[in-house]
Amino acid sequence: MEDVLTDDLRLVSRAELLDVIKTQERVIAAARARQVFVLRELSRRSWPGQTDVNRLARELDVSRSTADALLETSYRTPEESDRMVELASGQATFDRTHALARLFVAGGRDPEMTEAKDRDIAGINKMAARMRRIRRRVERQAHSERHVRTWLSLDETTGFLSGQFTAMDWHTVTTALDHRADQIPTDTGSREQRRADALVAFARDWLDGTEPVGHGHVVSVMVDASEAANTGAETGVRLTGGSRIGPDTLDSLLCEGAVEVMVDRHSGMPLAVGPTTRVVPPKLRRYILGRDGGCTIGGCTSSYRLEVHHITPRSQGGTHEPGNLTTVCWYHHHIAIHRNGCAIDPQSPPHNRRIIPQPDW
Repeated sequence: MEDVLTDDLRLVSRAELLDVIKTQERVIAAARARQVFVLRELSRRSWPGQTDVNRLARELDVSRSTADALLETSYRTPEESDRMVELASGQATFDRTHALARLFVAGGRDPEMTEAKDRDIAGINKMAARMRRIRRRVERQAHSERHVRTWLSLDETTGFLSGQFTAMDWHTVTTALDHRADQIPTDTGSREQRRADALVAFARDWLDGTEPVGHGHVVSVMVDASEAANTGAETGVRLTGGSRIGPDTLDSLLCEGAVEVMVDRHSGMPLAVGPTTRVVPPKLRRYILGRDGGCTIGGCTSSYRLEVHHITPRSQGGTHEPGNLTTVCWYHHHIAIHRNGCAIDPQSPPHNRRIIPQPDW
């Protein structure tokens, strides 16, 4: 078949061409396996700890992603494993072996690794992405990188927006845009165009001092009970029909939103569905707001969207007892506490509350 390389390729069938490519890919796989073996020894000898990816990329004259893939595969694919045997023999490509290494890093063990054998590389990467833990520090990093950028075209005839949000804030924004877009006749443009019109409508409402009518939006959360319990809600929790969320966002929803919780133990079948209600009962919420008379954070005079907050989060055993509830403005509740990962000092005075940092797990 190698003679095909010297033939007039126009006379070679498509199947034969593919066979040549597959044969060469097996050669590449074996060469990558040898590189991985040698890289392990190089890492042990040359540099303490993990080999620097950028330095390796420069010395091999490869992209950073290639160097990173080689390193990750060498760290996470034992020499005696079936995966390494298949790579060295050319039975598995380097890309598949690297994807399996990433799945292992994400927490994949025998059941997941066995399931991955029947998936293509995209499917394995999807499994790894879904298994990867959403740690509190990851959520807080995502919040710190939030932004909306605006700019005009050079001729100043067109404006542009670009933004980045946390998964929960993205869900809030897109849901609101879709609700507003649904009120615009469908013959006025595409879905994306009606979303643009909806955003302009929101801005006009605010500038005109007109409060838009709300929809009492309920956030539905699907929880895989066994998986969430094993990882402290760093995996196994997602917005129904939407993105995955982590423990910080779950704490926020259980404190401030109208939440419908659906518990799923294994297969996606709900075992129990929580009531669709405000987490803090309306009567108790009115009492707390009246008792405190405004935001209780020391020095704050904001009255924008006053909300009731659990001083000890419900995920940590906090209850609806009035002594565990306090009034905070939207900024201190949504941003300072839940998004920046802070907490209220329970020892601070009831009308001069102090915000303190929490561990960045």
